[in-house]
Amino acid sequence: MSEVKINAALVQGLAAAALGLQIAPEGKNFTPPSPATAWSAWFNLPASTDVASLGVGGNDETTGIFQVDLNFPLNDGTANILNAVQKLRDYFVAGRRLVYQGQCVKVERVTRNNLRPVDGWQQINVSIYYIAQTVRPEV
Repeated sequence: MSEVKINAALVQGLAAAALGLQIAPEGKNFTPPSPATAWSAWFNLPASTDVASLGVGGNDETTGIFQVDLNFPLNDGTANILNAVQKLRDYFVAGRRLVYQGQCVKVERVTRNNLRPVDGWQQINVSIYYIAQTVRPEV
């Protein structure tokens, strides 16, 4: 269940960041709003799960990137999309702990790429690097 809880903690954090944008959920159908309405999408990109301590009931460490794609109308300029980037940076500060049903996910850092046109929108991808410790279940 740790995969589910890690994912839920990150999505809960995105909601708490209060972007004020419609959010396209990963793994579900989504139709972008009208070309004049900004929206976002998220993707959980786990990198690896490594052994942190040995044995049954030991700990594993999962690292990954929670990517948020910000999509704004073409020719909207930079102020609105950069304000959304800043809201993500302000919420997902390094060291923030996101907790869902006892599962803690710690934010390590936030980066973003350049503004560019993608499928009729101007887009910036924000990468939220995270780490989570999980307890290996007893069988």
